[in-house]
Amino acid sequence: MKFTFTQASIHRSLQRVMGAVPVRMPMPSLGNIFFRLKDGSLDITATDLEITITSKVEIIESEGDGSVLIQAKRLQELVSKLPDVPLEVEVHEGRKVTLNCEGVGVYTLPGGDPMDFPELPSVEAKINFKISGEFLKRLISKTVFAVSRDDMRPILTGILMQIRSNELRVVATDGHRLSRIIRRGIEFSGEARDVVIPMKALNLLTRSLDDADEPEIGIAETRAYFYTEHQRLITRLIDGHYPKYESVIPDDNPYKMTVNADEFMATVGRVSIFANQISHQVKLSISDMDMKLETEDPELGGRGEEKIAIDYSGEPLEIAYNSSYLIDVLRQIDTEEVVFALKSTNDAAVVTATGQQEDEDHLMLLMPIRLK
Repeated sequence: MKFTFTQASIHRSLQRVMGAVPVRMPMPSLGNIFFRLKDGSLDITATDLEITITSKVEIIESEGDGSVLIQAKRLQELVSKLPDVPLEVEVHEGRKVTLNCEGVGVYTLPGGDPMDFPELPSVEAKINFKISGEFLKRLISKTVFAVSRDDMRPILTGILMQIRSNELRVVATDGHRLSRIIRRGIEFSGEARDVVIPMKALNLLTRSLDDADEPEIGIAETRAYFYTEHQRLITRLIDGHYPKYESVIPDDNPYKMTVNADEFMATVGRVSIFANQISHQVKLSISDMDMKLETEDPELGGRGEEKIAIDYSGEPLEIAYNSSYLIDVLRQIDTEEVVFALKSTNDAAVVTATGQQEDEDHLMLLMPIRLK
């Protein structure tokens, strides 16, 4: 078996699949990339048993069919240091692999038995639909910041996708903040369903997804797939019931505060330097004309205080937030100004941009912390 590709083409494909190579390997074979050449088409695959990524490699020429395992880390390190010239790979008897870099050198790698590689998962989708790469990346980026990092609540370590008639809802929460974005105009085949997709799988997907791509998404009982022209990603779904997030979104927050989003974020960034390193508390004192932001760290000493202009309708209010969470929320605002719908010192704020994109509805929830 012999095939030739450019350094750029194999480097691009390795970048797509390397995220699925596990750091800790329950099986030695998982440290390899599975190469398969068939009918002049070359695919490479990596898996950590939860996520499997296959990428198509553009080849110049090939001879024969077959498959082999090649050490992932060593191959990636070598390819990243080679110039963009044709690379000829040949698999010899005994699975010895030689890589001939035109005008540079010849390298030998031990090949592995493809039978040692886990069987590639198949997904019989019960729901199937397509969405533009640009929209999918946006839906993920607007929610992934709110995913929980607490492994004690695994259901919150993924992103909820709710497939509904003519729309896709994407939700993430860690109990302190929540982000929900709805994209309308989505046509799909199958019955409506809720699934929770691991954050790692979606991060790997967006890393290699182009705006011009139109990924096909399929949902089965325990797995989901995302197929594009150049890549196939299959992930195991997170099992369990996602919390009924709708019940915590208030619809009666009467006080409205509108403020310049960039100015607010910059101000929080400055005063948070003096916040307590455990609570990261920033206190907001809101009145008709302005908002005072205060932070203090009694243990290390130091205090920060600034005022910014706002447009506010409501009773004067004092409320505190984790400054890191507040900045995360403000980063998601695309418009010049941001709107906070408030109720009291202890109730969650509903945060929205001053305008929404067509066929889209995005809101965020930010829980306050007890004033200290």
